[in-house]
Amino acid sequence: MKKNNKEKIFNEFKKLIAPLDGKPALVSAITVTATIISLDEPKFAIILLELVFLLTHFFRRHVQWVILVSLMAGIIAHVGFLGIGGFAKANADSVHASYSAEKSQNTGKDSTISSTGCGKIESRLPRPKGTAFIIKVSQANGNAQGEITHGNARGGYKVRLTEKRNLPDLPLPGDSICFEASWYPVTPPSVPGAFDTQNWLKSQGLAAYGKFKRWTAYPGDWTFERSFFQFRQFLQRRFAKYLDPAETGLLMGLLAGDRSGIPEVLRSDFQRSGLVHVLAISGFHVVLLAGMLMIFLKATGLPHKAVTIIAVTLLAIYVPVTGGSPAVRRAVMMFAIPQIGTLFGKPANTLNSLGVALLLIILPEPSVIWNPGFQLSFAATAGIIIGTPHNPTKLLPDSLKQNKLWQKIQSFAIEPTYVTLCATLATAPFLIHHFKTLSPFAWFGNIIIVPAISLGMQAGLFAQLSPFDFICGTFCTAARFFLRLASLLTRILSDSAAASMTVGPFSPAVLLALGFLILLLPVCYKNYIARKYALFCVLVAAALFALESYHQILHPSWTLTTIDVGQGDSHLIKAPSGRYFLVDAGDNSREDSGKDIIVPFLHHIGVSSLDALIITHPDKDHFGGALSLLKMFPVKELWTSDCSMKEPKPDWQQVLGEAHKRNIPIRNIHRGILWKENYFEMRTIHPRNDICVEANEGSVTLRLKGLGHSAVLTGDLTAKGEKEIMKTDAYLKSDVLKLGHHGSKTSSSVPFLDAVSPTYAIIPSGRKNRFRHPHKQVTDRLDSLHIPYINTAKKGTITFTFVPDSVSYTTMW
Repeated sequence: MKKNNKEKIFNEFKKLIAPLDGKPALVSAITVTATIISLDEPKFAIILLELVFLLTHFFRRHVQWVILVSLMAGIIAHVGFLGIGGFAKANADSVHASYSAEKSQNTGKDSTISSTGCGKIESRLPRPKGTAFIIKVSQANGNAQGEITHGNARGGYKVRLTEKRNLPDLPLPGDSICFEASWYPVTPPSVPGAFDTQNWLKSQGLAAYGKFKRWTAYPGDWTFERSFFQFRQFLQRRFAKYLDPAETGLLMGLLAGDRSGIPEVLRSDFQRSGLVHVLAISGFHVVLLAGMLMIFLKATGLPHKAVTIIAVTLLAIYVPVTGGSPAVRRAVMMFAIPQIGTLFGKPANTLNSLGVALLLIILPEPSVIWNPGFQLSFAATAGIIIGTPHNPTKLLPDSLKQNKLWQKIQSFAIEPTYVTLCATLATAPFLIHHFKTLSPFAWFGNIIIVPAISLGMQAGLFAQLSPFDFICGTFCTAARFFLRLASLLTRILSDSAAASMTVGPFSPAVLLALGFLILLLPVCYKNYIARKYALFCVLVAAALFALESYHQILHPSWTLTTIDVGQGDSHLIKAPSGRYFLVDAGDNSREDSGKDIIVPFLHHIGVSSLDALIITHPDKDHFGGALSLLKMFPVKELWTSDCSMKEPKPDWQQVLGEAHKRNIPIRNIHRGILWKENYFEMRTIHPRNDICVEANEGSVTLRLKGLGHSAVLTGDLTAKGEKEIMKTDAYLKSDVLKLGHHGSKTSSSVPFLDAVSPTYAIIPSGRKNRFRHPHKQVTDRLDSLHIPYINTAKKGTITFTFVPDSVSYTTMW
């Protein structure tokens, strides 16, 4: 009996991997990827190398040799034997150099990166605010053209510098340049889930980034990039004659990969609706362009071989024109490989072509494996290729499939929906890992918005190909209509607070298991191993969910997180039941705290909705991020004082208007208002409800209490407001006190500090803020009373955890 079971498992596994048997390039790509991942992240080595062992054991001899050679190729690529490795080391040196630059800027000491240097301009990048240049610095402190030309380019490094002035004559790629720069400091993220500048520099191969203080450029040699840049400028000038800047920017992003002209609001709409991939040149754009190109070339009457060669050549040139991202390279290779195969009478398999493309991208640059865009692009393509043959509509009766009405419904609705579903499922583990979000409306947006974008792109391309101005203008008018339609539909989808849904966070091991489950879904109905694995995943997921729930019940806790939003306030409260309350939403003067800091943080830690957004008072550094937060994240209620609601500030009234627009109840909170659940309560101890005072003095002040511990949050409460609280019978003694007004000398009076007598004090203040908060008088008071204080400017985001036995805190730095 056992022998029969073993044979059954053996045969089922062979059936499971049978589709790989005739695809050596795909097997090789999987092996190379597994090898590089195992070398980079040893924790995955057991799973991935075990998979390679199983494949080797079950495959035929020639495929086993492919796997062996691929293992060696992966190792060689990783260690840089091919002359293209060493990438990780170079990036590590770049990051070290950028930190040295920061240290030099702050201390005045010598550093690896000098503020002056000379080099060659590799590329010029238009940006919404200025123009960025990627410079290969070959010699520091040079000041003559000869020094630049004969500098040691091989030992140089790359930097990115921005010219923020709108000058009429800027240098071009290939020109030589000497400069003096002001480097931007590179610090680790101060908020979990925030943009990581250090990793961004590493991914771009940059040593540092900053802005020009002064520069001198000299005419240089011709480069391909110079011609590509001038070609992009030509396209932009032609569009700009007939279209608005926003439409020109959108078409340039869709056709040439230059997204600098796309308005930030529109980009945000596409991102929230799950359609941001449409704005980046990818397989969608290349397939559309390739199809149009083949139609044009065939219309000329050229032989099929000539059409194929010209099409492949033109698309190869298109890669560097658009910036040469992995997604574009993959898409062009996916088109070119089958076309080249037909020239030699060898029809190519789509999955095998994907394997070839994967190898050609990974081997020269192994680190691209960790790029989110690369992962999403390949996952979507693989999902569509694997899922398409398993479309359930193929099982329908022939009589229905031959019906003309059904064929139209299938062509315009069912097939696009199924393809979108395949791509969404395939990319889900990567989206959850990198962004902790999924868009419930992405499939719908792909059906109704992508066709409009496609028609707009086609009209834009025809406009560029038109030899006469009146024809060009006509096509530009058509492009305007379709692009505006797509923008309007995207805005409608993104306006829903549920447009982006938090999922996770989950460990990489869980997401890897989920990825295998999705991969096996198409064959679950006919393969024993696939069914058992699916059942195993469901049981493990249920067990983990149950264990987590029981742990929360048996070990209750609550947390208070002070989010580092710079010179502003934002505090996230997590009750023992798992409900979340956000007190204040930071500023939006320099950056939008809601969109750029708070929402990514909430997604990162797995918050799906806020039970209430509490605004202590209508000052910009407390409500500035609230508008974008209400637009981008599900909020059940908005709490503030009655006096605050009457404040006529336009920006603040816009926040209240947004809450009304979204049917979010606005609750008036004042002294005596209590919110309570098991083990936890929030009590409002200020302000009064019968009189309005100055905004800071009337800041909503909360006392949180649970599991034997407590905390007081004071907004920008002044000493006068503190006196008002102490006149009441409110019990103030607490473990944690958030100091009023960022540590201003007008707050945190000695009597109030004595009344609260905190074990810890929190000071939310911005680094190098112009108010010089916290004031020395306040820190001296704290020191004299032996109250330790934690400043977000020095420690980043601060999280206090309260359990029955203790109070502990962690900081980001």
